[in-house]
Amino acid sequence: MADEMTPEEIAAADEIEADHPPLLILEEHESAARGLMGLVTSQPVAATCDTTYEAKRTSGTRPLSAITLIVMHSTEGSTARGAASWFANPKSKGSAHLCVDDNICFRTLKDTQIPWGAKGTNYSGFHIEQAGYAKWTSYIWSKTHRNTLNRAAFKTALHCKRYGIPVRWVAAGGLRLGVSGITSHNECSKAFGGTHWDPGSGWPRVLFLTLVRGYLLKIKVRKIA
Repeated sequence: MADEMTPEEIAAADEIEADHPPLLILEEHESAARGLMGLVTSQPVAATCDTTYEAKRTSGTRPLSAITLIVMHSTEGSTARGAASWFANPKSKGSAHLCVDDNICFRTLKDTQIPWGAKGTNYSGFHIEQAGYAKWTSYIWSKTHRNTLNRAAFKTALHCKRYGIPVRWVAAGGLRLGVSGITSHNECSKAFGGTHWDPGSGWPRVLFLTLVRGYLLKIKVRKIA
């Protein structure tokens, strides 16, 4: 059972915003990740996430009933392995539950663990990092890296089903009111402060929600929260 947290502890956990690593460090991790990618073939979107990497940063645990949001990010890097391996580094200053790309999904935190993700939504959010950049256009996301969107959409649908989260977009105003649904780090920054704007204005939100709804119809999983 997750430990009980006081309102003050929850507020403190929600003050944390993940830091992306300096470019040089990111490039080193991406290079190492690319060296290992030969071991990985492209997996189906429904494949179980790899648990090789365990994120170092967490603010404790929460009950599953606390999860009311899916929070979408972009890694500001090119592979899920690069992001996951960075989260497992003691020098990292961030974490998420899943890291996905065109080929694979990595799980770096359990659902009950509170990530260092985005201000205001660490305690209530299930955080997914998509390999990519906030500067990407809609074409790059939807055409060149459609498999990343598909994988992220399936995992989003799975957790929406599991936790009874409605498939609807929650903008900053809704976040401040405690509305449940799907959002982004950018909306969290607008609502609660922060400097991040990922996954970017070019991230195809409407397409993503359409994909999530499609997967939701196919998923059979027991609602547990």
